[in-house]
Amino acid sequence: MAEFLGVLFPCLVAIYILLHTQLDSYRKRIRFLEVKVDALIKQTGIEIDNSIQVPVEVHNAVKAGHRLKAIRLYRNITGAGLKEASEVVNDLVKKT
Repeated sequence: MAEFLGVLFPCLVAIYILLHTQLDSYRKRIRFLEVKVDALIKQTGIEIDNSIQVPVEVHNAVKAGHRLKAIRLYRNITGAGLKEASEVVNDLVKKT
C-alpha cells in the first residue's frame, strides 16, 4: 500500500501542476483577447450594453438598493476586478 501511495502521490502532483499551468495559460490568453476586443470597441466607437450580460442576481441586488452587494456578486460570478464591477453596477444604478 505504501508503494502504491509512493507512486500515486507524485503522479497527482504532476497532473495538478500540468492542469494549473494550462489554466494559467488560458487565463492569460483570455485576458489578452479581452484587451484586444476592448481596444477594437474603443477604436470603432461601438457602444456595448453591458447590462445584457449582467447576471440576474446582480440586477436583483441593484433593484433592492444593495449596491455593494451587487458589486460583490458581480465580482464573484464573473471574476471581474473592483473597478470593472463598480462601473457595471454604477451603470445599472443609473438605468434604474
